[in-house]
Amino acid sequence: MALTLWKDKSPAHMLDNLKGQLDKWFGEYFSKNKDVAQGESIFSEKGSLMRFPVVDIQEQKDKYIVQAEIPGMKKDEIEVEYRDGYLTILGEKKFEHEEKKKDFHRIERSYGSFHRTFEIPEEINEEEVKGEYKNGVLSITLPMKNPEKRRVKKIEIE
Repeated sequence: MALTLWKDKSPAHMLDNLKGQLDKWFGEYFSKNKDVAQGESIFSEKGSLMRFPVVDIQEQKDKYIVQAEIPGMKKDEIEVEYRDGYLTILGEKKFEHEEKKKDFHRIERSYGSFHRTFEIPEEINEEEVKGEYKNGVLSITLPMKNPEKRRVKKIEIE
């Protein structure tokens, strides 16, 4: 009797295999370096499509605070808009090609456009939304319209 390799056919394992295949295919297609093509996810920090800011969203009693890390950009290169319950942050980081007889072996800085959209579950007082960009961090304060109407309902478990 020959031994055969057992293959896990659970949905989670199948999805994991699919993700690995997609990462490999997209990595080979989009990547100019072989690290991504050899298994590094294109959506990881080292991957070629990592061009969107990392964002923290904090809910407070009467407002939301959104903080996005966008280092190396000027505030006029970043756009922020709030419309119909959605907050959108977008911008473009351009490659400034300046060569002064330097020999580069590798450049790891990313350039390109980014776009992030978040649904804000509360009604926001649009007139009082404020944004600030300081030391590479974009902070957006979204005050709620009626924070006193928010209530928590306890659900009894039977």
